[in-house]
Amino acid sequence: MKRSVRWLAWFLAIIGLFVIGCGVAARFVPLITVGMVLAAVGSWNLVNTSIHGLMLDGMAMILTGLLGGLVWLWIDHARSTSAGKWIFTGVVQLWWGVQRLATWNSARFTRNDREAIARLEALIRDLSKRKAKSDPSVVEFWTGRWRPHRNRVGLYAEGSIALLDHQAVRLEKRGDIWIETRGTFWLGRSVKVRVQMSDLELMGWMPTAQFERFERWKLGLSQARKVA
Repeated sequence: MKRSVRWLAWFLAIIGLFVIGCGVAARFVPLITVGMVLAAVGSWNLVNTSIHGLMLDGMAMILTGLLGGLVWLWIDHARSTSAGKWIFTGVVQLWWGVQRLATWNSARFTRNDREAIARLEALIRDLSKRKAKSDPSVVEFWTGRWRPHRNRVGLYAEGSIALLDHQAVRLEKRGDIWIETRGTFWLGRSVKVRVQMSDLELMGWMPTAQFERFERWKLGLSQARKVA
C-alpha cells in the first residue's frame, strides 16, 4: 500500500506542476487551484509516505474531481461537448478518489510489522517465480472477458496467498477460499470457475488439472509446503 502511495505521489506532483503551468498560461484560476492541490498532496506523500497517504490522495482526487466537473461554469460560451468532457473527467476523478478512500479504510487497521512484511514480500517473490504447470503448490486462473488477466494462488499448509492481476495480495485461511466450477470448455481442458475469497468474488476460468490440484489441497489430500 505504501508503494502505491509513493507511486501515485510522483504522478500527482508531476501532473500538478503541469496543470499549474497550463492554468498560468491560460490565466485560469480554477485550473491553477487544481494543480496546486495535486502538487501539494503529491509532494507531502513523497516526503511523508505512509498508509494515511491513501486518504490524502483520495481526498485530493475528490476535490479536483468536483472542481473539474464545475470548470465549465467559468468558461464563457462553453460548448456542450466541452462541458461534457469536463464533467466526465470530474466523475472519473471522483470515482478514483472514492476507491482510494475505501482502500485506506481497510489498510489503516493493518500493523506495521517490518519483520512480517519482509517475510511476506519474500514469499510473494518466491511465489511469482514458480511455474504453475509443474509446481503442485501453485494454481492459476484468468479473469476478464476481452483482455484476460492472470491471477496466481499459492497453496500452503496454513492457507493461501493470492496474487491478483491488479497487484493486490490476498491472504486467506483454507476455509475462506473456494473455487467452484461452472462448466467446461476447450475439450474439457479448462473449466469456468467462481472464485470466492472471504468478501471477494471473481468469475473466470482455469485449467482442469489445476482445479483438481486445488480440490486436493482444499480437502487436505495433498502435501502442502509450510509458510514458515
